Amino acid sequence: MKRLTTVALCLLAAISTTAQTENPRGIYKMMTLTGKQGEIRAPFDQYKICTDSVTLMMNVYSDNFGIQKTDKTILNYTGALPKDENDKSTRVYDSNAERFTMAWWSRDRGHLYFPENGWCIEKYEANMYSKVGRLAVEALTKVPAVDKKNPLLGTWHVLGWMDELKGVKKQLKALREKAQKQASVRGNRDFFIFMPQSVLPVYLQSVQCGGAAQTCEYPDKNTIHLGNDTDWHIKWLSKDVIAIERQKDSGIDWQICERVTDSVPMLNHIAAKLK
Repeated sequence: MKRLTTVALCLLAAISTTAQTENPRGIYKMMTLTGKQGEIRAPFDQYKICTDSVTLMMNVYSDNFGIQKTDKTILNYTGALPKDENDKSTRVYDSNAERFTMAWWSRDRGHLYFPENGWCIEKYEANMYSKVGRLAVEALTKVPAVDKKNPLLGTWHVLGWMDELKGVKKQLKALREKAQKQASVRGNRDFFIFMPQSVLPVYLQSVQCGGAAQTCEYPDKNTIHLGNDTDWHIKWLSKDVIAIERQKDSGIDWQICERVTDSVPMLNHIAAKLK
């Protein structure tokens, strides 16, 4: 372990002489990891979302993604070398808008990739995504807007469920109030982001955000045809409120959704929530 720590520090020293010194800002994908097994291709589909106010980590698992705040500090340039041999603070270096390298001290015991009491070095690059990672990022960073050709496109807030639509318009106020109360008490909010070729359900909670990307088509404004050969039928209650017919174990229910019109990308809401 001492040898691995020494090697890692030597690598840091070698890189520090030619490093870029900007703060990393943007969305970066982990490309390589140096740890127990030396430098290897990133074993995780992992991203760092770096802003001036918060650093978030997004992980993609198959069709699912999750976003959490795992970094306690903003990732700003620090330089490669620790202050001394006792300095185990996270290092950020060789950093600009295109890439950055992060070294962090691992205390994990028995981990496949992370050493116990040793440095891990992660290299990140911008504009690199897996298929699901790209779908998620495109949806989360898009500004909600009404598309005249396909009015379903955009971000929709889930207000709640109803087992039938009779009298639903009179109950919209109560549904909104219930959704707002749930958001203030539990911190939970659910959304759909409909993109031209995909739909992204987003579950925003107080400590994390998640969802699952699905490919889809729009045969007409009343139908969403999912990649798993399932159809969601849409009932328009107004130009900004829809009911989605959903098959559940108990039968057919309706998911009531209201268009988000604040012109703020979903990622901004996530960053504010997890900050």
